[in-house]
Amino acid sequence: MTVLLGVPIKDWLIIIASFILIFSILEIRKLKKNISHEIHKRILPQLNLEIILDANIQNSGIYLRNESFFIARDIKLDNLEIVMDDLGYKYTLILKFEGVDSLRAQEKVKLKFQVFDKNLIPLPEVTERIIPHLTGMPFKMELSYSNIENVKSHVVFSKTGKQLCIESATTSP
Repeated sequence: MTVLLGVPIKDWLIIIASFILIFSILEIRKLKKNISHEIHKRILPQLNLEIILDANIQNSGIYLRNESFFIARDIKLDNLEIVMDDLGYKYTLILKFEGVDSLRAQEKVKLKFQVFDKNLIPLPEVTERIIPHLTGMPFKMELSYSNIENVKSHVVFSKTGKQLCIESATTSP
């Protein structure tokens, strides 16, 4: 019994121990990578969008809130293209948002934007009155930002009905 398939048992034990050691090393590497990824996710700011419609027109708007304990920096919002249907006439409007330099933990800021038509002609009278139209309209809004360690994130918000939620979120070092 000291030989199995022409190979001594002692050599079989060495081969099996080597496979276990290699498997353990690979599993430890995978776990280290997962831990590092989770640490990066936990230090990322959690941003949330909300549309507020108030009787006082000054309080109505699109707000961005940092719901985490970390600072968000270099917040850039992509242009939002919407199609309005007014009495059977469809027309395209583009909302161009100003960026936000930084957003502290638990801070909420009203986003500044301008409305343009599809030919990029500014429509200041529409800018003041568009918020009530956005509350019932579906759209997708994308923004990118980074944290204090310059880990970048890209988030897509999706609005269906009255619900505004995160559709996808990605990070890159």
